[in-house]
Amino acid sequence: MEKGSGERRGQGWMKSVYVAGPYSGAEDVNVLRAAEVAADYIKRGWIVFCPHTHSNIIDRKFNKDKLITYEDWLILDLYWLSRCDAIHMVSGWRLSKGASLEYLVAQALGKEIRGDAE
Repeated sequence: MEKGSGERRGQGWMKSVYVAGPYSGAEDVNVLRAAEVAADYIKRGWIVFCPHTHSNIIDRKFNKDKLITYEDWLILDLYWLSRCDAIHMVSGWRLSKGASLEYLVAQALGKEIRGDAE
């Protein structure tokens, strides 16, 4: 896709994408992989929500008491997914319970599914 192809110029509307993929496990690698995908979309003119980059510092540095639960993160993620035009499935997503759920929700909502979705 070319730079800016996520954008409808002159109409004040840009396409948005939710980046979905594994988070737990190899957390640093997974966050970097998702961030790389997010950066690529931003460079091409998309509005991006990447839960990995949104939640990583909050969870690691400010949630040591674990008062923000897995379910809380899932509610936040599904909120943002519902508002995006598309979902991008990062490689390895099938091994993730959360990303698999996000994929099913995106399908049910009729979102465009991109990335490693086949």
